Amino acid sequence: MNPTPGSRGWLVSLGLTLTFAGGCTPKSHGPGPLAPTTRSKPAPPKVPPPTVADVADADSDARTLDSRVTRVTVYSDRARISRQASAQAGTEATVFAFRGLPGWVDDGSVQVSTSAGRIDDVRVDRRFLARATDASWQRVEAQHKALTDKLAALRDELAVIEAQKQQVEAIKAFSLAKITQDTIIGDIKVQSYGDVVQFIGAELRKLSAARRAAQHRLDELTPEYDASLRRLDDARSLMKLEETTVLVTLKASAPTAATVELTYMLPGVTWEPMHELRASTTDSRTVEVISFAAVTQTSGEDWGGAALSFSTQSTTQSVRIPELEALTLGDTQTATRILTSQMSSFTRAQAAFQGQSQLWNKVRGGTSAERARENFEQVYRSNIEYLQVVQGRTVSLFESLEKRGTTAHYQAQPASSVRGDGHPVRLLIGREVLGSTQKIVAAPEQSLNAARTVAMTNSTGQALLPGKVALYQDGTFLGMTDSEFIAKGERFSLFLSVADHIKLTRQLDRKQSTLIRKARSQMQVVFIINVENLSGEETSFTLTDRIPVSENKDIKIEKISITPANKADSQGLLHWELTLKPGEKRDFRISYQVEYPAELVIEANRRRAMQPAPAPGSRSPYAPSKSDIAEQLRDLESNF
Repeated sequence: MNPTPGSRGWLVSLGLTLTFAGGCTPKSHGPGPLAPTTRSKPAPPKVPPPTVADVADADSDARTLDSRVTRVTVYSDRARISRQASAQAGTEATVFAFRGLPGWVDDGSVQVSTSAGRIDDVRVDRRFLARATDASWQRVEAQHKALTDKLAALRDELAVIEAQKQQVEAIKAFSLAKITQDTIIGDIKVQSYGDVVQFIGAELRKLSAARRAAQHRLDELTPEYDASLRRLDDARSLMKLEETTVLVTLKASAPTAATVELTYMLPGVTWEPMHELRASTTDSRTVEVISFAAVTQTSGEDWGGAALSFSTQSTTQSVRIPELEALTLGDTQTATRILTSQMSSFTRAQAAFQGQSQLWNKVRGGTSAERARENFEQVYRSNIEYLQVVQGRTVSLFESLEKRGTTAHYQAQPASSVRGDGHPVRLLIGREVLGSTQKIVAAPEQSLNAARTVAMTNSTGQALLPGKVALYQDGTFLGMTDSEFIAKGERFSLFLSVADHIKLTRQLDRKQSTLIRKARSQMQVVFIINVENLSGEETSFTLTDRIPVSENKDIKIEKISITPANKADSQGLLHWELTLKPGEKRDFRISYQVEYPAELVIEANRRRAMQPAPAPGSRSPYAPSKSDIAEQLRDLESNF
């Protein structure tokens, strides 16, 4: 007798052994990174991420000092940090510890002083923030493993449910084939087939409900697992992150309170000078000059409240008395002194900074919310890139100052915050009102815009460093200009704005200008300059132009004619002090003849042709000197 649909014998005839959704037991399906567990196992307690206190070195018996940054001197590529702490010195030697310092402290720069007692020993200790035996690491690892097991159990349960669903689908397919067969032989039992349909429907509903429940639990657990994975990664990172501890052994003849000061150097710090020039239309006799130090530091610690100073002095170059040595020409046997840079403690500090600064700031800098930002790495990398650009600029700038034997030091006004995450902070280092004279200068060969300038004497009491100058008039930002090094008491001028009511033109008079190319080329040049006052007020300004000056005996400059009559100085510069009434126009004429060897221009053209073409959107890499006479002649010939 054939088994009937809906009977247990009929199901067994399919060769299937079923375990339905109501009593399923999850099993592991093959090896994998996630170990199985059961739903009945209680969820592990949530463990907060490890803190520095959890992972700090606890093996030393040294007494930890509560120190703060009191003084900082910033150089072009590093900073000198001074920290102070209070300690109780006794008659027995006691070891105190400055803890929590970055792993890139320059060991060779460490110095310690005390206000009372004596210092018997100073030692620099450097250890990783975490070890595999630390309780904090074991807690984080255990929490992550428990979450991993729960995820594995839920994934296994989903796999079992899917297998059960496939078994029910097989029964459904078999029952459809069986009813076709029974229809042909005329042996259809409606009640039996009804039981099978109900069975299949009930099981599919149970399996779908079980799958939704398991998936819901999986979705809820995944964010917690991801957070646990990040905490585990951070804890692993602590095993690669170094912390510097300075151990100080202090002893006194009698118990006494002492102030202990620690000084050390750090890389990852730089600064650059910046200025503001503020002028007023109601007062043309004075301007305000404000100087700033834009500092960038990545120590992971805010320097707010510390006394900050800035220096252009090199921390690696020795300051020596200028001394000349014998100049020996042609003596190839004379040995040349070569200065070699040896590996130093600061070299190690720089390498540690490059490898650990980002992680150190993530672990130690700012609040927990700031460290947890998804874009922390991106922001920090941007800050580091900015620091490197500024540092390269200031190192070169300060080296040029040292060549002229100049160093400068500046005290900054107290700052409430100097961030330690590499974000630049601008600090005031000087403010002075200077007497000034405003003038208008026009140099149409250089620019067809006349410029308003401010002439001043540096009476600030300190040198003004080269840098960007932001220009303001009546509080309105006009633009940026640059300043050179300005010594104390030196007279200088700065661009202020464009005098757009002065119209300038400078053109070659082609009718009167000629070029004859021979073995010795001959060029007759006539320039016509027009100036016009477009304003409704009388305007005074200085007009400048020039004629060539030859320092090459093969180049002759003759037949110079200047109208109105004027006499050039030794550099060939011409100056006219002009006052134009409203709407007034004036014309000027400069004429001269140049005779020179033709190969000078041919060679200049050849050098230009040999230069590679610049990439699209970029400037040409070839930048000839403006003082190159061949280039000047080439530019003159280009007018024809």
